[in-house]
Amino acid sequence: MKLKNKLMLTVAATALIGLACPSVINADNLDSKIENSEKKINDLSSQKASTDKTLAQIDSDISNLNTEINQVLVEKTKLEKEVNQLSVEIKELEKNIEKRNTQIEEQARSAQVNNDQQDLVNVLLDSESVSDAIGRTLAYKKLVSANKDIMETQKSDKKALAEKKQDIENKVKEISEKAATLQQKQEELEVVQAEQVQLASQILASLDQEKNNKDKYVKEKAVKKAAEEKAAAEKIARANEKRMKEIAAQEAAAQKELKVQKERQQKAAEEKQLSAEGPVSISKPSSEVGSSDNSKSEVTVVEEESVASDESNDNGGSTTIVANDSGFINPLSGGYTITSGFGSRTDPTGYSGGFHDGIDLATSAGTPIMASMAGTVVESSYHPSAGNHVIIQHSNGLYTYYMHMNAPGIGAGAQVSAGQVIGAVGTTGNSTGNHLHFGISSSLWGGFIDPTSMLSF
Repeated sequence: MKLKNKLMLTVAATALIGLACPSVINADNLDSKIENSEKKINDLSSQKASTDKTLAQIDSDISNLNTEINQVLVEKTKLEKEVNQLSVEIKELEKNIEKRNTQIEEQARSAQVNNDQQDLVNVLLDSESVSDAIGRTLAYKKLVSANKDIMETQKSDKKALAEKKQDIENKVKEISEKAATLQQKQEELEVVQAEQVQLASQILASLDQEKNNKDKYVKEKAVKKAAEEKAAAEKIARANEKRMKEIAAQEAAAQKELKVQKERQQKAAEEKQLSAEGPVSISKPSSEVGSSDNSKSEVTVVEEESVASDESNDNGGSTTIVANDSGFINPLSGGYTITSGFGSRTDPTGYSGGFHDGIDLATSAGTPIMASMAGTVVESSYHPSAGNHVIIQHSNGLYTYYMHMNAPGIGAGAQVSAGQVIGAVGTTGNSTGNHLHFGISSSLWGGFIDPTSMLSF
């Protein structure tokens, strides 16, 4: 993995953690407001449903009342017709009674004028003959009978008149009372209906207001979130800018240190050349690496049988390790292509940055990766950028990096020898294809050195 990418991810994570608290507080506050608004909206919706139900019942009651009122109006119309008929009958009765009264009065006056105080005996005594007496008797009886009939009819008509008048009064009173009751019911229902309509209007207004409040809180939350994300991004950008400056300073220091090392190596090579008579071939244990002659010609180091039988060795026999005068060997046995060198470059993914702190060796997936020098595995894990990777610390104080493995082939804390297989080529992490990212540094994740200055590829 590249130091710059790892540091950028660390800084980004730290910056986001620093910004989390106020963001969470603001979000919680707005979420609480939104939740309260939703609760109020639900309550108001329930109240509106109840009010609508009440209004529907009132409308039904008013409809029923209107039906009843219509029935009363029909009865009233019928009663008015009866009243009209009774009025005609009453007038007729009154005329008949008036006529009889006149007749009775005339008979009374006639009897008074003619001293018609005779009874039946006087009628008989005044008769001139028996036949005249009989005739007078019959006439008298008829007169008396007629008077009685007139009086009876008079009484009957007066009684009928009184009953008809009472009947009209009762019906008028009944229909008036019923109409008054219905009128009162109608007025009461209209009052209740007006109150419910007003209540429904208030609830609807409150519901609309609360919905507007919720929309306002949701928009406010979105605006605050966008502002917080922008502030976080700006903070991360500032931190990254600062870190890039630090990395540039570290790279300058590493280049300076590399220059010193080259001068020392050149001086040592010159001293060896003066004292040496020719190339030297040394056989060493698998935990060490052979040295080279003064002309930097390659030296063959044969591993012990225990290394040759390692399960990661794909040829099943001894492994020939080629080292140069730096003590490092090539981590791949061959058949690779350098697709990206050390130093400035165009970022291939838009995530790695413009500085490459190692070299990329493209080859087929599963190709064995070997430790470039004996040492201790200080890191064997996964990272989003480096993928599966292994870091080895060596006795000369340097570190080697092996990234994008298909899977780490060895655990942290293990002791490895030069040429020992520690994994296989893959394309895990921030990678565009199967390759090995190989790096060398003077400190863990710092002071990176161009690998081509330490060994040939």
